[in-house]
Amino acid sequence: MQPAESSQRSRFRNPGKENPHPGLSGMAQALSLGTTTSTACVACCVERFHETADSLNALIHWDAGAALAEAAASDERRRAGAVLSPLDGVPVAVKDNIDVAGQPTTNGLAVAWTAKRDAAVVSALRARGLIPLGKANMHEGALGATTDNPHHGRTFNPAVPGCTPGGSSGGSAAAVAAGLVPAALGTDTMGSVRLPAAYCGVVGFKPSEGFWPTDGVAALSSTLDTVGPIVWSVEDSRLLAGLPASRQAVRNLKCVVLENFAATPLHESARAAWQAATRVLRNNGTEIRRILLKDYDPPRARRAGLLISEVEAAFAHRDLLRSQPEAFSPTFRAMLHYGAATLAPRYLEALSHIRRIGATINQVVGDADAILSLTTPHPAFEFDDEAPVSQADFTAPANFAGCPAISLPIPVPPGEPPVGLQLMTARGDDVRAHAIAGWVETLLQRELGNG
Repeated sequence: MQPAESSQRSRFRNPGKENPHPGLSGMAQALSLGTTTSTACVACCVERFHETADSLNALIHWDAGAALAEAAASDERRRAGAVLSPLDGVPVAVKDNIDVAGQPTTNGLAVAWTAKRDAAVVSALRARGLIPLGKANMHEGALGATTDNPHHGRTFNPAVPGCTPGGSSGGSAAAVAAGLVPAALGTDTMGSVRLPAAYCGVVGFKPSEGFWPTDGVAALSSTLDTVGPIVWSVEDSRLLAGLPASRQAVRNLKCVVLENFAATPLHESARAAWQAATRVLRNNGTEIRRILLKDYDPPRARRAGLLISEVEAAFAHRDLLRSQPEAFSPTFRAMLHYGAATLAPRYLEALSHIRRIGATINQVVGDADAILSLTTPHPAFEFDDEAPVSQADFTAPANFAGCPAISLPIPVPPGEPPVGLQLMTARGDDVRAHAIAGWVETLLQRELGNG
């Protein structure tokens, strides 16, 4: 079974109107200019869902009636000159571990509950007029990186036919990359927004810890969970996050590359993209300094983060695991049992380990503009291939540090799979992160792509 579209940059179609770019900014502009309506945009989304439901399986639930009613209300506000924000009327998808009032939540399990109220992040988006259209497929329990869900089926990568979109927010990334929606919410525990964004050729943003509350989000790890957007561009990420544009010019950047990542094997296409991107940055005045952090081994740190996730997930699921064990696949159930059986000293040691790493990372980005790396050491892989254990080696440190990190596509030659570039900045510096990432995005598109 293959995706309906394999184009890395499929276009959002709006029948009968001037077609806006699939991103938030393009749709918001089209709505503002009156070249489209929210009702038309939502109807187009619903059409795309039906076209790709079997071949892509990005969304496992949507409520077209409710979304069209909200779109009609948005159109009426626009006619009255009373829009709630520039994004009023824009539809978004929501990962299925985030509650949307009146819609089922499964958290990727073989059980569903109808949410009585919106998660806090969904309430915040509704207050700006955005429309939660449907629930995106995900890796079971948000603990995994393939979105090969045993209960709801595989989600396919629209940019790389036959391959995984990554996880655990794979459905959110696939929905955006295929042009089903202009934006989607995901969750990121050790890279689960940024990894699928990189695999699918779109932008993923993990905000600073606490940027968006996790109330109404099914927990994986209370220590590491973060809500973040998956979108088409860095500007779209800034808009969805509601961040102001930075007033600080981006010039003569001082960036750091961690030598600790050098031992991680790179796929040849990822290595070539990395070399091209860093060459462009250096040629445009960016200083890239290599440093080796003492006592930081990425695989060991990743394993510590996984242990913490297993322990905290076992606690979060303890009641359901006891009452409905059949709601979990044997694989996930075994991981939860392992977490529940972990002794406190080992868990506390893992917590101490990642906190030390987080403190060191924050110190590094406090002395530089950003830490640069690939998002993941390899592109998307086939479902039947063994998942590389190193997937989260480059992304997990941002969760340990609570700092913002953005994955953006590195333009690659035709026929090559998408590769992501990650930038991490200081905790709380989400505005500056977008300013730097936006500058890098424009530069890479100009010199490596068609921008």
